[in-house]
Amino acid sequence: MITPTFDQEMLARNYWETLESSHNVGKTRHRRNVLYRHAFMVACREVSQLSLMSIGKILNKDHATVLHAIRSHEANYRFDNQYRSIYTEIHTCLGDLISENAEAVYEVVKKKALSINPDIFNDHMIVMYKQKIEQQEKEYRERNEVLQDTVKKLKRHNKQQQKRIDELNTECLRLKNLL
Repeated sequence: MITPTFDQEMLARNYWETLESSHNVGKTRHRRNVLYRHAFMVACREVSQLSLMSIGKILNKDHATVLHAIRSHEANYRFDNQYRSIYTEIHTCLGDLISENAEAVYEVVKKKALSINPDIFNDHMIVMYKQKIEQQEKEYRERNEVLQDTVKKLKRHNKQQQKRIDELNTECLRLKNLL
């Protein structure tokens, strides 16, 4: 029998190959290529049940590289707009792809689990939804931090602009008085 993680690995591999060709992602260490690889690794880890080794295998990297991408994600997401947009695109597309496939696999597993032991299935559902809620809360916190930083920057910019406007008004009044 084909396991769900095997299906997810095939889907992720096919998605990565499509992404590589459509966005011209190369094998080099140019920044753009690294951003795509890191965003894919993090998104893959978040939306699938694949191990670090399986994710690395898709990209011909080892698990340590995947771990590095995961550890770098928060700073990259927070401070790098290019990374954030790449990650968001990959996360959304890969998540949709895996969830579409997961529904079909889930129905087969659900029928089998309910016939064997309904209590285990119910416990699994509780755990699964708790994980989904935790993931959504994490995404919310990350987006909230980015927005709060943007608000701080805009406030600082507005303050500088207001100061400049006041200086220009003062200068205009001084020049007017000279005339």
